[in-house]
Amino acid sequence: MKFIFSILLFLFVCSDSFAMKLSDYRPYKFEVLFTNPVCATYAYDRVVTTHSGQTLDSKPDDVYCKPSDEAASVARKNSPQFRLIEWITSSDVKEIHAAYLSFSSKNIVNAMCTALKNGVRIKMVLDGGEGPEVSVNKDAEGLKKCGDISITYRGSTGGLGYAHNKILLVQLKDSLTAKIVFSSGNMTSGTSINHENWNFVTTSIESFFAQTHFCVFDSMIQSGDTKAHFRDALNLCRSKIKTSPETDISVYFSPVDGKEALDQVTKVSKISKNIEAMSHRLSGALSALFSELLMAKKDIKFILDDDIFWAEKLKKDVGRNSKIEAFRIYNELINKGMNTRFLQTNQNVYQLQHNKFMIFTFENNKGAVFNGAGNMTTAAFTKNFENFYYITIPEVVDAYNKQYDLYFEKMATKPENMPRDYVLP
Repeated sequence: MKFIFSILLFLFVCSDSFAMKLSDYRPYKFEVLFTNPVCATYAYDRVVTTHSGQTLDSKPDDVYCKPSDEAASVARKNSPQFRLIEWITSSDVKEIHAAYLSFSSKNIVNAMCTALKNGVRIKMVLDGGEGPEVSVNKDAEGLKKCGDISITYRGSTGGLGYAHNKILLVQLKDSLTAKIVFSSGNMTSGTSINHENWNFVTTSIESFFAQTHFCVFDSMIQSGDTKAHFRDALNLCRSKIKTSPETDISVYFSPVDGKEALDQVTKVSKISKNIEAMSHRLSGALSALFSELLMAKKDIKFILDDDIFWAEKLKKDVGRNSKIEAFRIYNELINKGMNTRFLQTNQNVYQLQHNKFMIFTFENNKGAVFNGAGNMTTAAFTKNFENFYYITIPEVVDAYNKQYDLYFEKMATKPENMPRDYVLP
């Protein structure tokens, strides 16, 4: 009996040292939602042919969208905006933290106003612009009339780039549960008609995953004026977390963890049998990595916004993408064999293919996802405030695989099936 008691005591004392998965905590739920907008059919007013000689009547359904399509897109109970409003306005919410590059969705603004009037406290971190003076966000500032909200503007000072995080952290009144949203999208049309991924996680407030998100908010608000101050504050805060990082999800906050995030992507890219990816921007270290992998005959699929296609064809900047960027992607990647398709979005209203993620499939057919707020650029890993994640949770990987198949096989367009002429409905 004394021996058994000693073993139990040893296990109890050492319990914190055992590795845990995020899915081991209670409560636990991880829901992945994609915008997948519901849009009208937009017909051409002239004959349009493809590079392969086919005749086109319209832009692809539910790919090319206009602001008028937002109402139908967000009314669905599985839309990201619907879930965001549900979480924000829930009666059991105590406090909300939000960090985004941009904030303009009227429905989200109204939801936050409702929460504030119900006594919820909100702390918000937004990008302050690139100029010498802070560029305030009128929609966020307008929330001050609704209740207790503090707004901190960050970015473009002390060696920092954009404040490009995309995080919503909801703390419940029970003080035991945290709800965390991380995404590719901002609180703009990114919640509705952009092509985006949104990840909704419910977890124990004691998890490392939850605690590290509290740390990044505290560090941005209190010490986010320079890269050095932010680094020191974030590392100090994380060193005080009593639980260990989960084994099925790793969290990286740039610019502090940018090198570690790139190292992880490089390592798994080289051992995977194939890579399926999407990004709005693609350059720098990841572009060089993909170029190296293509030369080694790695199977890489990539989906881009059709702004890249047109910027290269027309030799001019199109939408939010540049001709220089397009030239490099074609020269360094597409011309070397990257299996590329395009989402035909609406450049007139800056509707974007704004997903940024990579799916890795290994020889044992298990997989992983790398995703988050940042584009696949040098600045995302070295200068900007960003949040990235490496995830091996099977149901999350499955959700991304199913969505990628939908994008690649149905929604995206092969280069030979792109229109010959730059014509918008």
